[in-house]
Amino acid sequence: MTRLFLSALVLPLLPLFMMAWDYEGHRVLSQIGLTVLPTNFPAFVHAPMARERIAFLGGEPDRWRNTADTALRHVNGPDHFLDLEDLAPLGLKPETLPPLRYDYVAEVARHHAKASPEKKEDGAGAVGFLPWSITEWHARLKSSFGSLKVYEELGTEEEVANARQNVLYAMGVLGHFVGDASQPLHTTRHFNGWVGANPKSYTTSKKFHAWIDGGYMRKSGGLDSERMKKQLRAARALPLDAVGRKEGRVFTESVRFLVEQWQQVEPLYRLEKEGKLTGEGEEGRGGRVLVEGQMVRGSQFLADLWLTAWMEAPPDNFLKARLVERKAGSKPAE
Repeated sequence: MTRLFLSALVLPLLPLFMMAWDYEGHRVLSQIGLTVLPTNFPAFVHAPMARERIAFLGGEPDRWRNTADTALRHVNGPDHFLDLEDLAPLGLKPETLPPLRYDYVAEVARHHAKASPEKKEDGAGAVGFLPWSITEWHARLKSSFGSLKVYEELGTEEEVANARQNVLYAMGVLGHFVGDASQPLHTTRHFNGWVGANPKSYTTSKKFHAWIDGGYMRKSGGLDSERMKKQLRAARALPLDAVGRKEGRVFTESVRFLVEQWQQVEPLYRLEKEGKLTGEGEEGRGGRVLVEGQMVRGSQFLADLWLTAWMEAPPDNFLKARLVERKAGSKPAE
């Protein structure tokens, strides 16, 4: 059963969604991602207060989960995962997912309209929006960089300061969703204990997700950020697509990234079965390599996304025209 069923174009059920990495994990993931940005990346991002702001915001979308406000829980919950096994019952494949969120919702709605009543109950529903979340927050960051470029040329000190804060906000929140994507349990219906047929007798514990998010690493000695940094390469812009285009590749690369992390789901369950995720003794710390490695992968992808947004952000020409008009209007009459 998927975590969220879709009926027509609405999301009527509101289950409890699990978090990915605890706050400390999201902080570290963003912090080490910042260390591999190039030296010509905007300097204000590297100021201590800015780095702290980005790290703090890495936990913000999980704070949105803590509300009793139904509207926020309704719209925020599905943004944190994509259950890849449940695409096929919808007639979808990772490589053919629509890059626009509402096109995807329409595809799911069409499936439900055609499905028999039994299939509607057994044949899956909305399986999450995580690659769309990453793509949309990357677009917001790119837009913020575009506005900043114009304000730095024509704006006031106050406008520049505010535009920089917008950049930091988008960088931080984007970091959260990329972090979610690097947690294998956010790519699967088996997000909190194995469900359904279980021939290999993997754990069905409803504490498994929270344990992987942070309990295990705390038990086994904490995150080693210095070791994680050494595994990163310098950030680089995302590659062009197969025909040399930039448009759409953030979504494509986000889906590809999720599929790669999904391949770690069963190895993670196997480590638990072998006693390598207890956090006790040398044997119980045997899963650290996989867990830290996932965070490193998230940090690397995040740094590449940050760099791509900055490099490819065009100046906001509408804003520029208005600021040029404002500047011209402030000149004394001749």
